[in-house]
Amino acid sequence: MQYVDMGHIILIVLSVLSSTVGQETSCCSKIGQAKSTLVDAITTLQRTNRLLGETCSSISSTEVAFHARLKPYVTLGSSQTVIFDQVITNIGQAYNPHTSHFTAPNDGIYFFACTFLRPHTATQLHLQMVQNSTEISRGHAATGGGSQEGSMNAVVYMHTGDVVKVRHYPGVGSEIIHGDWSFFTGYRI
Repeated sequence: MQYVDMGHIILIVLSVLSSTVGQETSCCSKIGQAKSTLVDAITTLQRTNRLLGETCSSISSTEVAFHARLKPYVTLGSSQTVIFDQVITNIGQAYNPHTSHFTAPNDGIYFFACTFLRPHTATQLHLQMVQNSTEISRGHAATGGGSQEGSMNAVVYMHTGDVVKVRHYPGVGSEIIHGDWSFFTGYRI
């Protein structure tokens, strides 16, 4: 990250001030003008450096990764998107916690994983991971005593703007997914 050098501006102001020595009548007005110019320059430099600091980062613009958790219990309808609403990591801001969509910022190979829990009060849970509208993985938490876990993962090539999300499996009746124990993760390889 390169910050603007204030040394050059200070040298300019000092040269203006030194040229006024011996000219008492206009010296005060020139010092006032130089001070005003210096204050304006410092304000501009501080604003520029702040903007550079906000936009520059040690993370490459091609690096993207997210990790999100489902907080509440949710009863899912057919094909309903699971909204993993608590963002833990979102490098590159490609994951939207309101829609639970990951949108590829660049072409490339991406890895996705989802781990989930069916509560003990439910019978089964069927989930599907889709890229745009095409299935890329599916997972199932089986019938059995107590809570049961399921998982799914995928490695896919994505074009800029492609979307990956997790949804309830189409055509399956209502099922419950456990909050706090279900996660959706992805990153560019």
